[in-house]
Amino acid sequence: MEHLPAVDVGIMSDHLTAHEGMLQKLRTYQEIATSTELIRILALQYNVMSDHVRVMLELIDPYHTTYVELAPINMTLLEPISMGHFGISQADHWIAREAHTSAKDMANTNFTSALMMQNQNVRNVHVEMALQQLKMMELYEQFIHRIGGSFTPRVSNEEQLRTYNYFQALFSS
Repeated sequence: MEHLPAVDVGIMSDHLTAHEGMLQKLRTYQEIATSTELIRILALQYNVMSDHVRVMLELIDPYHTTYVELAPINMTLLEPISMGHFGISQADHWIAREAHTSAKDMANTNFTSALMMQNQNVRNVHVEMALQQLKMMELYEQFIHRIGGSFTPRVSNEEQLRTYNYFQALFSS
């Protein structure tokens, strides 16, 4: 691989440090969680982030000469097997919410970083990392919704129509 711009190496160095902490947190969450489904999502995110580490190390390695790509998310890890279900604990609620927030933050960080990166391979990989973290975020959202832990405020039809009419008039001028 060609010599990488300093900005790319610097951002990936920062990401690798963050990944170390995140991987430890995911491992700990897997030990605390009681929901089989949540444990599987946490394990999947652990695998995804471990692959992100692999890819960044390959990108930084000055002797690595081929184009670097992420592995696809292995969704088979979420397929049901007979593991027993221990219910949903209060810890499962906060773990799912915090892991969701972490995935959202990682997606945002990866996408924002990609915009600053100079090397095309490094940039492309970080856009893909952002999309993978978005997928993880969505899996946590689905889990949180299934356990009744989500609330999204909604506006009335009148307020939504008032907003629509305001912008319709603004842009039709």
